[in-house]
Amino acid sequence: MPAAFIARILTEVSSMTDDPPTPGQLSRRMKVPEADGDRFERAIEQLVSDRRIKLGRDGRLRLPEMGNEVVGLFRQTRRGFGFVVPERPTREGDLYIAVHDTGGALSGDRVHAVVTGRRRRGRTQQPTGRIDEVLKRAQTVFAGRLVRKHGRWMIEPDGRSLRCDVLVGDPHARGAGEGAKVVFELTAWPEGDYMAEGVITEVLGACGEPHVETQAVIAASGFSVDFPAEALDEARDAIGRFDGAECEPGQREDLRDTLIFTIDPPEARDFDDAISVDWDEATSRWTLGIHIADVARFVAPGGPLDVEATGRGNSVYLPNHVIPMLPEVLSNGVCSLQEGVDRFTMSAFIQFDERGEVQGQRFCRSMIRSCKRMTYLEAQALIEGDPDEATKHARTATPVTSELLETIRMADRLAKTLRKRRQRDGMIVLDLPEAELFFDEHGRVRDILPEDGAFTHTLIEMFMVEANEAVARHFEDIEIPAMRRIHPEPSFDDLEEVRTMVSGHGVKIPDHPTRKDLQRVLDATRNTPAARSVHFAILRSLTKASYSPLPIGHFALASNQYVHFTSPIRRYPDLTVHRALDAWLDATENGTKPAPERHRTKLRNMLMKDDRVLSEQDLVVLGAQCSMTEERATAAERDLNQFFSLLYVEEHHLGDVLPGVICGFNRGGLFVSLDRYLVEGTVRWGAMDAEGGGRSDRWSEIGGTGRIVAQRSGAVLAIGDPVTVQVVQVSPAGRYMDLMLVNRPERYARKEDRRSRTGRSGKRSGKQSGKRSGKKRRR
Repeated sequence: MPAAFIARILTEVSSMTDDPPTPGQLSRRMKVPEADGDRFERAIEQLVSDRRIKLGRDGRLRLPEMGNEVVGLFRQTRRGFGFVVPERPTREGDLYIAVHDTGGALSGDRVHAVVTGRRRRGRTQQPTGRIDEVLKRAQTVFAGRLVRKHGRWMIEPDGRSLRCDVLVGDPHARGAGEGAKVVFELTAWPEGDYMAEGVITEVLGACGEPHVETQAVIAASGFSVDFPAEALDEARDAIGRFDGAECEPGQREDLRDTLIFTIDPPEARDFDDAISVDWDEATSRWTLGIHIADVARFVAPGGPLDVEATGRGNSVYLPNHVIPMLPEVLSNGVCSLQEGVDRFTMSAFIQFDERGEVQGQRFCRSMIRSCKRMTYLEAQALIEGDPDEATKHARTATPVTSELLETIRMADRLAKTLRKRRQRDGMIVLDLPEAELFFDEHGRVRDILPEDGAFTHTLIEMFMVEANEAVARHFEDIEIPAMRRIHPEPSFDDLEEVRTMVSGHGVKIPDHPTRKDLQRVLDATRNTPAARSVHFAILRSLTKASYSPLPIGHFALASNQYVHFTSPIRRYPDLTVHRALDAWLDATENGTKPAPERHRTKLRNMLMKDDRVLSEQDLVVLGAQCSMTEERATAAERDLNQFFSLLYVEEHHLGDVLPGVICGFNRGGLFVSLDRYLVEGTVRWGAMDAEGGGRSDRWSEIGGTGRIVAQRSGAVLAIGDPVTVQVVQVSPAGRYMDLMLVNRPERYARKEDRRSRTGRSGKRSGKQSGKRSGKKRRR
């Protein structure tokens, strides 16, 4: 099936409008395997037939022109204007929509728009248009604060997706009073002089209360919290069948006497991965065992539990609250690899030489008994020889044996060896600091601290990546489709923002950069004030990882084959991988009798008839669904994390002067990220001269440098500059913070550089990504 290639072809052709490729050039750029050549050609033919790309007389591939009408998704900026992203990509890119031409559309809506003209944008002409119809609303349920204004009841919506007050009728019918946090559904959208109208569907409680704000985000995001009765019944039945279960001789390898342990965050309850490590002195070989909860044993395909898990797609890890993909009787019970109890697992064993190069691998169903549950800081202290510090971070009283201590230290050496190998291969290593929220017993944030830097986080990450790669290689070897985690190479156009930023720091990026070039940029700015902004910009330039059956690898990990296998408790794609592997294990007597080369075709045909092995077309559809649910969960986590961070700053630092780093700028002002709390605020242009007391200076961009200059004083500021700012105003509900610049670096431009070339920039430089690793740092 050529379907898996289509999205990638469109992305690549979109990024090559200045130098359209021939099919052959595109195939080489996408690194299409020779075995997939026919599928690639059929995908090109299908796209040309559907008029989604054009094959010119010169033999080159181009996107079609925009035409007079566009159907696509509307993306609105915080200033009200936005862009329609066409469903069928066009040569001109996105359609610009002015504030007064949005037609009542909100960000994420599917709309129909007409092209009305063009506007100059740099050296090009960008089409402008008007939305004349909203075809499908992305969101109809919102949360906000009920207020009384001008004698009428209004709701001030949370966040930025709905940017106007909403008129409501009698709120007392729901028992809501002024200041209450409510959930409401829009019944009339804002358009022109007409206000938005809505109806209250739920009263959550007092604004600002942690549990109320959490429920507001859950409701507005559309997450399912309660499980259907049928799904819960199925989960309980599965538990009943497991109680007293033996190791299933012949179907499952008994590893209960093998030294196996877990390393997780201190608050974790769903332990889905455990590890074992062995070093053979005679052969100079490592053997890494990765043991993953056998969730497929308890969740039958097509049952009520599976249907519910498919819809959820993943667990949602909000600050201080988890919405699990599976009922907790499974995720925190029989599927959780708890210390000292027997658990069913899927095991991957990988052999490495002294340099960390893979020498062999095998898979099996197994039963394990974890000997110790450790936290990251506990394991790190044990590696460093500090048992007293380890005890402080322990969550169980189980003593650490000398054998376990030696194994943990072996794991540390192996992980560092694997990291060196990956860095040689070109793995992208980003310094992306994260702040961790600490809550009191009432659910309020009591402190915000930088996340601990223990290497054990990286240790587990390296091991999980190896397991994911090993399973992906296996599916490629037996030639059956699988749900892959794909991360295509970035297009060169996506790196323009990074080029602008790093040019101010004396670093240049070639026109066609390799992984090594990006590593050089990262290393040049690492441990400098600019690191946070530059590394975030590189993250933004990278293509977003997603789920697809297309075997195109993972760019950031320097991996040619990659799946998600290690978290089936909390990610549905992993569960599909487990089921396919389970089918192969059934066909090979638990992996002990793999098919010889001459029988591979027969084995493949047999597996493709197994309901546990999904077709490529089914995986394309399911991959898009799981990518969407993942994005929705990430957005909700980022949103609530921002609320709690801003609430803490408002309660503890309003009016204070704090250090920060410039992470971008646009027509509205500077964006500054506060050092300790890693939360972002805006210094508006009028608040740039706190020391002067006179009229504010005019700042403009020094084109292509990532710097701005004051026209009168000649002062220069750059992305990555350390500054101090005063917290002037904080709106946790509105998700914004206003700052005033207090101190800045003493740097001045030559007179000829003070002339504005672009004015106050309308394009934000250096906007940070909301990417967060979640409770466990997994790729």
